[in-house]
Amino acid sequence: MTTVTTTKRHAIQEMAFNALFDQITTDIDLGEGALLDLTLNYIADPDGELTTHRPTPDHRQDPDAPAGWAILTNPDPLSTAKTTANLLDLSLAAAVTPDGTDEIRRTTATIARRLGITRGKALTYCEIGTMLTRLPATADAVAGGAFSLDLLRIIADVTCCVATTYLDAVDTGIAALLTPTRPDQVIPGPVILRRSVTAIVGTCQPTALPVDPDDQDVPPPALQTDFSIDTRNDDYTVFHITVPADEGTGVTRIVDAVADAHDCSRATAFTELCHGAVGDVQVTLNCYRNIDTGQTYLENRWLAGIAEERWIRRVTHLTVPSHSAHDSRFITDNQRALLAGIDGTCRTPGCENPAATADADHVHRFDSDHPDNQDTPRTDTEKMQSLCRACHNDKTRGLLDYTRHPDGTTSVTSIDDGHTVTTVPTGPMARAITTFDQSLARRVAARAEHEEARQAWKAITSMALTLARTYDGKRGVRDIPF
Repeated sequence: MTTVTTTKRHAIQEMAFNALFDQITTDIDLGEGALLDLTLNYIADPDGELTTHRPTPDHRQDPDAPAGWAILTNPDPLSTAKTTANLLDLSLAAAVTPDGTDEIRRTTATIARRLGITRGKALTYCEIGTMLTRLPATADAVAGGAFSLDLLRIIADVTCCVATTYLDAVDTGIAALLTPTRPDQVIPGPVILRRSVTAIVGTCQPTALPVDPDDQDVPPPALQTDFSIDTRNDDYTVFHITVPADEGTGVTRIVDAVADAHDCSRATAFTELCHGAVGDVQVTLNCYRNIDTGQTYLENRWLAGIAEERWIRRVTHLTVPSHSAHDSRFITDNQRALLAGIDGTCRTPGCENPAATADADHVHRFDSDHPDNQDTPRTDTEKMQSLCRACHNDKTRGLLDYTRHPDGTTSVTSIDDGHTVTTVPTGPMARAITTFDQSLARRVAARAEHEEARQAWKAITSMALTLARTYDGKRGVRDIPF
């Protein structure tokens, strides 16, 4: 391994450079060149027309296979090239890590001039370098080059205001999030990553989160809800509506339900909704609440503050979800709610469309012509997955092959190139299991609550008896407080 010692003062810089040069020297030792191979492959077969062999996917899980990110474990020129690019960005971020006393304008101007980038991009590199210095465990987790600059920027943005007191807890949580748990695991997308990191920071130090307009007594004008109308054009009217993100989720679901029921556009559905001409259209939005932590989610969005109270007041029905199966072809509403709560998003690698609006797909084709065939799966939530309509169509066309495993993970193989990756569920119920520790904690809490109520009742009855015994007959019975 080639070791490069930089003149900078942070260990993260040496880590980044060493990881990059280790990759380069490995390619040289093996006689490989990722970028050269990629170029030659493109010149020889620019449209992929020479790829005719499509092997049958083997999704059997090797219990001894080590966990790892797919981009690092796939021997693919494209993956290797992207990993190298990520390491270069990581090295740049480490090299330009500023001191807290450095002037922002002078520093970013110098970096922008030397790298040929904008000051905004230079500031991004500085913020990422600072984040890696403050969060050493997170720095170790991203040292392999699996995470792109855009993903690192999200982590830096969410964690920038975390106080020193809470850094260790936040660092540990994010490092665990960025550590793969399955072989060939897919990198989390930007939406899921931001939500997950936000939840970690919110649990450790809620005051470090970005300002929530719902939690302010008087939100600034730019963040207030707003409804404006533009009538400058004689042919049409433009409505501009600004609402909190959680309310936007509810409004969107309602408008989409009307559009589906009336087979019309969203604009027409909104108009019919305002006129009260939508008929019997019902919309169900699912909130998920963790009974141990009290955290509440609207579909896959974490709710906090006033938003949580607002949606809890709107709850009309309660249920304790669990896996179920039946012999019919179509999924029930309770099954759909459970599946969406587990998956969180579409299960196709790289797709982050919400599971709440996705299709409920039988992982293995439902054969209604042979209901007695024991190999034909029923409508079982443990054998189904959420796929958005576009990805569902890709599966129907045979472009992707899926296998769902008992632990909820899914192996996905691209028929075009034969690469197999693993996706993990990201919904609020993805890890909704009860461990022995959780069970004991619940029993302890239940007994403590019962004992507290019992002691309170004993205090009330004791006071009543004391007052009754000291009654001197001068007051009426109504004066005795029991």
